Amino acid sequence: MTAQILLVDDNQAKVKNILLSISAVRGYSLEMVDVARTINEARDYLESKSYDLMILDLSLPERLDCDPHASGGVELLSELEERSIYNSPREVIGLTAFTSIKADHQSFFDKRLWSVMMYDEGSDSWTEQLQQKLIQIKNSLSTKNLTPTYGAEICVIAALSSPELKAVLNIKSWGWSEYEVLNDPATYYQGSLKNGKQIYAAASPRMGLPAAAALASKMISRFRPKYLVMVGIAAGMESKVKVGDIIVADPGWDYGSGKITLETDGTPTFEPSPHQISLDPIIKKQFERIESDHISLSTIYNDWPAKKPDTQLKLHIGPFASGASVVADPSITIKLKDQHRKILGFDMEGYGVMTSGHDSDEPKPKVIIIKSVCDYGDIHKDDTYQPYAAYTSAALLKLWAETYL
Repeated sequence: MTAQILLVDDNQAKVKNILLSISAVRGYSLEMVDVARTINEARDYLESKSYDLMILDLSLPERLDCDPHASGGVELLSELEERSIYNSPREVIGLTAFTSIKADHQSFFDKRLWSVMMYDEGSDSWTEQLQQKLIQIKNSLSTKNLTPTYGAEICVIAALSSPELKAVLNIKSWGWSEYEVLNDPATYYQGSLKNGKQIYAAASPRMGLPAAAALASKMISRFRPKYLVMVGIAAGMESKVKVGDIIVADPGWDYGSGKITLETDGTPTFEPSPHQISLDPIIKKQFERIESDHISLSTIYNDWPAKKPDTQLKLHIGPFASGASVVADPSITIKLKDQHRKILGFDMEGYGVMTSGHDSDEPKPKVIIIKSVCDYGDIHKDDTYQPYAAYTSAALLKLWAETYL
């Protein structure tokens, strides 16, 4: 397997010297290198191809008719992290002739374990470092085919066939059809985004953490998704959210994890010891943008034709717990606040999906729990707003996927 390199630089003399350095390494040729002179040209290459290495000038113009910007290269890298329409390179080398620019962006590269080098036409130091990196990449590619890769873009899990999975399958533009897996009793559905990326969906055979975790593990193993998303309904904390609001879990945990001990008088006491799993920070940033997109959220609210709450739809990102049983006791919600004072809601399945993704083989899927509030987990809970809540969680999934994937 040959390495693919993207060189992004608007200085022709510098480009020539870099190409000479690459071609001097055994096993490399100029046919392996694409050259982009601007940020726009780099975007075009990264949208259509995958690269093992990107060599990047830190000062780049947006277009040929623009002046170079001292942070242009770093702004491009930040965009790659936020938008999955681009194929992020395996390795990045920043190359600049200006010590001040290198100092400004050194920490950005260090945090990502990337290199940033000083380019000096009169020195061989940068050439030696670049060529050493090329040799490392070439040696690593011999085992690349042994590493599993992602298959599907998204696997969607619902706890109930109706109304939760039904709401997902009502996204008609994704073209759902039943997908049969030999010797597997689960019923899967296959669809695709507008860009052709594959999606699979299924509902757990029963409610609860074990069933959701088992289904998640099967779908991870079979479809190798980049994203594992659970949608559906949940109970909310009345002081924090309204019925109909959507919660994106960050973090999630099992509120039943811990041990029961005895007080000196023999009274049993539960001591919680939850393991929390956080939302991927890039995905969190994406949902934070949707959180402030009141027009899109209003559109979701207005498009629901049946009974819905009087309050406008809001998105909340925050703590979310899961447990083994249905909660219809306000005293339980008080105890949940003891585990996290900012808790927004709770369900019976979310943490099971999160831990399946967290503990899966590489490459691990990024797990997202999207649950809409249908009641407050008290004696007044009923099914009135379940269809609406299932719809809003599925609609948010659609909005996120079609905006960022």
